[in-house]
Amino acid sequence: MAGAKLAGRAMASDFDGTLFFGFGGRTHPFRRFLSRDLAAIGEFRASGGLFGVCTGRPLGAVLADAGSDLSFDFAITSSGAHVSDGAGNTLFSRKIPNDDVRALLDATGGQTSRPPFLALESGYLVLGGIDIPWLPKALLRRLRVVGSVDEALSMGQGGDSGSVQAVSLGFGSQKRAARFVAGAGELLGGRVSAFQNRESVDVVAAGCSKGAGLAIARQRMGLELVGGIGDSFNDVSLLGEADVAYTFNRAPEALREHADVLVDDVAGALADLGRR
Repeated sequence: MAGAKLAGRAMASDFDGTLFFGFGGRTHPFRRFLSRDLAAIGEFRASGGLFGVCTGRPLGAVLADAGSDLSFDFAITSSGAHVSDGAGNTLFSRKIPNDDVRALLDATGGQTSRPPFLALESGYLVLGGIDIPWLPKALLRRLRVVGSVDEALSMGQGGDSGSVQAVSLGFGSQKRAARFVAGAGELLGGRVSAFQNRESVDVVAAGCSKGAGLAIARQRMGLELVGGIGDSFNDVSLLGEADVAYTFNRAPEALREHADVLVDDVAGALADLGRR
């Protein structure tokens, strides 16, 4: 295909469970990225299309697992609190004020099933410890443990101290996570927003979301026809902002209702977008 055939088109893909399967699971238990997805991404980009990730992870945590396998042209990370181009240049960034981070953790103390993860641009800090049996050992080794909120806010990572983009909370069940999200509009006077990813919830500054991040990338990068693909509840705003919304045939029914096209993989979504 000619190098400019898909100019102006872009695909924004969720990371975990959509593109990356490093946590294992029943769908693709032994694979990190599907070879057909990587091949389709390469062909899409070679034809002039742009490919980006749109995830609850901070940028550093995406880059750590992308390695040399995956290249992208833009990244919407920390649930829309950070947007960057493929070279890592920041296009947008919004932090949760330190006082609000403290208030959030105080308000959720005793409700969660695992230690909170604090997302900075460079990666995650874990408050208290990492005794989390279901996390792979390779991931646990990359998590930096801090003993207190004050230590987290003063230390940070990679020079971005005191710059919390998102707080990830685990509730142990989808029902408890949904209950927390339902009441998040009144949390901290409406200064934060919360997005459920099955049993976990990502909390960001109000106004941030995957969809809002995609809107910023669209405007800053001059994107025309934009597709979006995700596999979970926290991808609803991404699908809503995309011109063509994709999810998987295996996705929850509540998410399939927000999609224009059902596919089996990211490769299928890229093929469909390329034909439009």
